[in-house]
This record gives sequence, structure tokens and C-alpha cells, in this order.
Amino acid sequence: MLARFDHLIVAVSGGPDSMALMVLAAEWRARTSPSLALSVATVDHGLRPQSRSEAEMVSDVAQRLELPHSILTWEGGKPSTGVPEAARDARYRLLDEHARSFAVKGLRVAVVTAHHRDDQAETFAMRLARGAGIDGLAGMRRERPLHAGSSIVLIRPLLEISKARLVATVTARGVAAVDDPTNSDLRFERARVRSRLREFEAAGFSTNAIAISARRLGEARDALSYAEGAFAASLGLSFGNEVFARFDRAAFENGPAFLRQRVIARLIDRYGGDSPAPQLSEIEDLVARMQRDGASAATLGGAMISAGPRFVRVWREAGRLDRSDISIFPGEERVWDRRFLLRRRAADAPKGGILDVAAVTVRPLGKRGHASLLPRLEPMRRPPARAAFALPSFWIGEELVAAPSLAPFSRLGAPPLDPEWLEIVPLAASASY
Repeated sequence: MLARFDHLIVAVSGGPDSMALMVLAAEWRARTSPSLALSVATVDHGLRPQSRSEAEMVSDVAQRLELPHSILTWEGGKPSTGVPEAARDARYRLLDEHARSFAVKGLRVAVVTAHHRDDQAETFAMRLARGAGIDGLAGMRRERPLHAGSSIVLIRPLLEISKARLVATVTARGVAAVDDPTNSDLRFERARVRSRLREFEAAGFSTNAIAISARRLGEARDALSYAEGAFAASLGLSFGNEVFARFDRAAFENGPAFLRQRVIARLIDRYGGDSPAPQLSEIEDLVARMQRDGASAATLGGAMISAGPRFVRVWREAGRLDRSDISIFPGEERVWDRRFLLRRRAADAPKGGILDVAAVTVRPLGKRGHASLLPRLEPMRRPPARAAFALPSFWIGEELVAAPSLAPFSRLGAPPLDPEWLEIVPLAASASY
């Protein structure tokens, strides 16, 4: 699974798990793929006084293994609550930014982490405590995009290996490792679960058995994904240039409840933008109401779900958008609402006499912006107005200069809504549906 990449970045914290991964990766490359680019990255979260010296220790070992090493620093203030989640998000963001610097000229780049069998069992137990369904209990995937829309792949080659074997690996090689005290700090959920799982081991519930269950549920998840794809294909799903989704209601209601829930959850994720994802119980309640009621409308997870007699439509709920404007300068690209990648050319060549300015403001189109564009839209083809309100629009001062998502709905001969100097890429365009 590793050899097909052009560059592998091994994420190493300094703990025995990741130090074992680094040593094993170096040995594997020397044995099988000496020409493969392999480097190491350590994220310094700055949460403990020792974190910098631990990162430098990793650097020393990497140097002995003749591996390039980079320290990625989490800058800025740190939260007072939700620290593990914030640290994880920062870690993946920094690793993604670092990896993308190598992903040039079509090179295939992957980040490799040391998640192991015990991690898998802990994740299973934590999700079980929250009443997770199959998707949650299936545990961590061996391979996935580093985050939604990223071209960088995250690989976990050690998921079937126990922590004890990884500790033994570094011990046998005389490699130093650090023990992060937060791993046993019972203020954190994972540490509490880890402690309880030791008691489960004594009662016969081994982490190996739990990890096997997670793997088998993963196989069930893959089978359900196949069924979900077949069900989605029966719905006549369409996406109006990512303005809104539409599908046949009768075909939807003829499907099993579980597959209806999965389709709705996926569409909410696609159109809900930066809004927090809904709970599974909320998805279940929504799908049950849709089956029970006639025409209905509901908001969930930042999306509007509007069910009419023939069709169900899903779009971004404008009222849940962050109202703060952002600026995009020549040569910049920005992700907007986790739904669109915005690119502005370095040498703008706008049409219609618009000056090449230092910054263009991006904000939700809104009711006022939409009203100003109505004369330029084809009346019989334009999307629901409330769906259009939540689209990114581009302004110079108080002048609306572009709304690229609405370009396919323009009247023939109307001024272009997607000028050449601007590119907008829907991040969900590569999704299966």
C-alpha cells in the first residue's frame, strides 16, 4: 500500500508507536524501495514545556536513519476545553499543508501514521459509548483522504499490530522514545477508555477481539456503501452546479430506512458547509418525519431539506453561514464554507471595465445580491432563491462582480457571472454522489 506513492511523510510524535513506524519504514524502504522519497514530520503542539525537545529528539533519530525531518509548529493560542480534538485538527491541518508542498507536478504523496490495534479498540469503545452506528463502530480506515477534498492520502499500515509489539520493536533496536503524560491523564476520554480496557482484558474482552469486530464491521460498512450507491442511482439524483440537490421522493420512500438515512446524511454533509454535523438520532428522526408527513421542510446540520409531492431538495441554509466577509487577492486561493475552493488569477483580466484591484470581497450572495441578478437569470431554469442566497459571491466595494455558481442558469446573452480571472471549484465534485 505504500510503494505506489512517490513521497511518504511519516508522522512521528516521539512516542514508541510512531518511533517504531519510522524505524520500520526506513528498514522497509532500504530493503524494497531505495529510490522512494521518505521523510519525517513532527507536530509540536506547544502544549507541554518538553514538546520542543521531544521533537528535536525525533530529529536526531531521523538523522541517524538518514531521513529528512521537519518540525511543524502549532502557532497561536490554545483552547481551554476540547484540547485533544483541537490538537488533532491542528495536527492534520499542518501535515496537509506540509504534504502539499511536495505534491507538485502530479506527484502522489501520502502521510503515514502509527495508529495500531489498541487505538482501533479504544476508538470502537469510545464510539460505542455514544451509540454510534455501523459507520462509527467500523473504526478507522486503513486508507482515506487526509481531509475532505484533499489530494493527500492518510495511510495507517499498523492497524492490525498491537502496541506491545511496537514497543518491543523500538526496545529491540535500542531506539529512544518519549512517554507523553497526557496518554494516562484521566481527564481525557481516550485515557479513561484505555484504563477501562485493561480491566476488560482481565475479564476476557481482549483488544484483539474488539479490533476484529471493528474490522468486520468495516467490511459490513463497505457492503452497505455498495448498496447505498445502487440505491442512490435509483433516485435520479441531480446537483444544480452544487447550488442544490434534487431527487425523486417516491423512489426514496420505497427504499429501506437505513439507506434513506445514509443518503440524507451524505447530502447534509455535502451541503451543510462548516456547520456541525448532526447526530445519527437527528437523521433518524428527520427521515421518519419525511416518511410520515406530506410536504415538509426542515433544517439540519446547516442544510435545508425540502420535501414536496414529487421531489426532495437539499441546499445550504443561508442563515447558518458565517456572515464575516473574506478577501481574496490576486494569485490567492481560499476554501469557502468547506464547499468551494476559490482561485483568483495572479494577473487578472476582468471584463466589462472592472478595474484590477488588490482585493475582492467574498460574501454570501444573500437576498439583495440575488435580487440584483434576477434579470440575468433564465426564469424557467433558475434554482430556488433560498438556495442561491447561500452561494459565494464576489464584490468590489458595493458592486457585485461575480456569482460563478449561477452561471449555468444565465439568460442567453447576459453578462457573464463567472469572469475569466476567477475560478470556483466545488469540493464535493469528486464525491460518489
